[in-house]
Amino acid sequence: MKARATLSVFFMSVAVALASPASANYFANPRTGLNLNVGSAPNPVPRERINLSRLEPLAPPVVAQASPPPPPPPVQAVPQVRPAPTPAPSSPPPVQRFVVFFDFNVAELSSEAQLVVGEAVDAVREQQAAHIIIVGHTDTVGSRAYNQRLSERRALAVKNQMVRAGLDEEQITVIGRNFADPLVPTGPGVREPQNRRAVIDLGGSIS
Repeated sequence: MKARATLSVFFMSVAVALASPASANYFANPRTGLNLNVGSAPNPVPRERINLSRLEPLAPPVVAQASPPPPPPPVQAVPQVRPAPTPAPSSPPPVQRFVVFFDFNVAELSSEAQLVVGEAVDAVREQQAAHIIIVGHTDTVGSRAYNQRLSERRALAVKNQMVRAGLDEEQITVIGRNFADPLVPTGPGVREPQNRRAVIDLGGSIS
């Protein structure tokens, strides 16, 4: 009978302990001295409960600012290579010789011969020639003596024309070579027009 009463008290204590929110995990029976811890730990008392309304909001995490990338290196300007200037075309060498042709057995200047002498005078002034040599020639018709005098007359006719154009006669030398130096070699007694000539040399050399 006593044991049945003890079990009743035990089950009532368990029911009370389970019904109590403050000791849902723990109960004790003072009569039997039985203590029972159903859970792992007692429930916290009300004053120990955390009041979420009083919690201060957490500060946002500080994100470290990434340092800006270094500026790119300056672009080196590529030097412009200019092509070498095209050399100016060299001017042709100045004309040093002029040839005056004559008709057969005469020493007078034709109109064409006078034009050639005029070109020679212009060249003398442009080049500032200091000494001029005029050499007369003949073909092979006639004697050497006759053709010598004829070649000298032809050279003198050219000189006189140049002096009339304004040149100083002291800077002009005349020479006769008869038929000894033909432009076109021939036999005796041949009327070769290219051998009847006078050569004006602005370089001052006798050839």
